[in-house]
Amino acid sequence: MRVKATSKRRAKSEAEVVKHATNNLLRALKQEMLKKDGRVDYEKLRKDGYSDRLLAKLEQA
Repeated sequence: MRVKATSKRRAKSEAEVVKHATNNLLRALKQEMLKKDGRVDYEKLRKDGYSDRLLAKLEQA
């Protein structure tokens, strides 16, 4: 009988972890707005203090 060994996982950098978490939060925000309002209101988000850079990422999410 042969046993396969898994390769050791590469440690993620802090930037990768933050990027992944940000993308997850943006996706959740977008889904919640779509479910609640039927659309994403970018003007409301700007008024709430979200940056243009974050809103651009939200469009891609």
